[in-house]
Amino acid sequence: MTPDPQLDAALLTEFKAQLTRSRMERSEAWESSGRLVGQAHLRATLPKLVSAIQASSFPPSLREALLAGLQSGSVERVQDLSADWLKYLTGLPATKAVRALCVLFKIADSPSAAMSVVSMTEQEIEAFVRANRNPFDLLFQSKAPSLLDLGAGDLTFADEVAARCPPPLQSQGKPLVLHCVDRIDPSSKLAGPLQANPERLARLRGSAPDRLDFRYWGNQDCFDLSRLKKLLPRYTIVTCNAPPTPTVAYEPSRLSASVIEAHLKKTKGHFRKVRIQGEEALEVLDGDKALLFPPWKFDIKGPLALLEVMADKGQLCVLGAVDNEVFWEILAQLPADERYRPADMIFTQTTVRDLFGSLYERLSALPAGQSLDLASLTNLRQDFPRRVDQRDGSRGPYRFRHVEIRRGATFEGLPAGRTARLFKDMKDEAPPWMLLLVPEHDASSQ
Repeated sequence: MTPDPQLDAALLTEFKAQLTRSRMERSEAWESSGRLVGQAHLRATLPKLVSAIQASSFPPSLREALLAGLQSGSVERVQDLSADWLKYLTGLPATKAVRALCVLFKIADSPSAAMSVVSMTEQEIEAFVRANRNPFDLLFQSKAPSLLDLGAGDLTFADEVAARCPPPLQSQGKPLVLHCVDRIDPSSKLAGPLQANPERLARLRGSAPDRLDFRYWGNQDCFDLSRLKKLLPRYTIVTCNAPPTPTVAYEPSRLSASVIEAHLKKTKGHFRKVRIQGEEALEVLDGDKALLFPPWKFDIKGPLALLEVMADKGQLCVLGAVDNEVFWEILAQLPADERYRPADMIFTQTTVRDLFGSLYERLSALPAGQSLDLASLTNLRQDFPRRVDQRDGSRGPYRFRHVEIRRGATFEGLPAGRTARLFKDMKDEAPPWMLLLVPEHDASSQ
């Protein structure tokens, strides 16, 4: 490739500098631009980019050179562009060159605009879940597949999703958006094996953007996502693996703070906030031992808060490796009958059996690997109260139009988290549960 003699060297140097500045100043647009060069979107991206270049105030010689490098927007694959020419003009390989040009010419939308396509109705999602054993196959049906994992832990689950889903999606020209949030501070000395695994984190972050759009937020309260501007408004799937206990094991709307605190002291031991090597921690006295946890370990949010966040963010909600204590507290919130939500009654094996009656018998008899439609056992609740931010009156009521309950920690062909993989070695633990929930919102609140 011979440099164009009509292009002034100083002009080209300044143009490359502008590209670099725009990528740094508009980092959000740069992150989202990976989707624009996927095969499913490139055909729409290039004509917009060509039009923006033609309408720009850059010198005609530079505009013509850029259009030549982009083949005037007439191709359907990045591989068909003039890679050498784009490299000369931008200093970047073809894919990154197109992305950088999209940012500079403001073709790259923010993630909330570019990656939030709702391609299936609530009715279609329910029909899909009923007809398919693998709920994660819904990603292959979405025009813009995306997954948000709350409480991502050591990233075992995210790593398995990244290994299974992007290859078939890539053949469709659709990168997977995989976003992970965790309350644990990556720099904390108190989190142990629940911290994000550095090797997995590096591997996921190193994925090609046209294959996987990965983001991880540590030290982030999963019940307060408002400050994360780069989250999508809605995701195809929202997951929570091994929902945290005691955080969501007790519902504050039916259990008073004094009852919860007394029960925690009885079952966990006395606890207090301390500082260890400058870091705030929760000290729990277990006999003669003092155990240390992150300071928020006993902050009680309850299942209603978790269900609200998941219903607002996901078209399909998947809770995996739900232990018995958390499961029955979540389940109590799902039927329409309020008798399942008695005030100040701590759930034990005895009280759960007596309270849930035939519902308890049917669910307890569910073999590992099998599932039940909750609506076949009881009427589903139609009006879930909002707990996360009751000041926001713009968000209307929500409900779950479909709830499927499965018994077991892991299922063939489904990705799973660290806790689910460890359940087989926990001989004293009852088999956990999985819940699949299809949320439904009033049309006026969406």
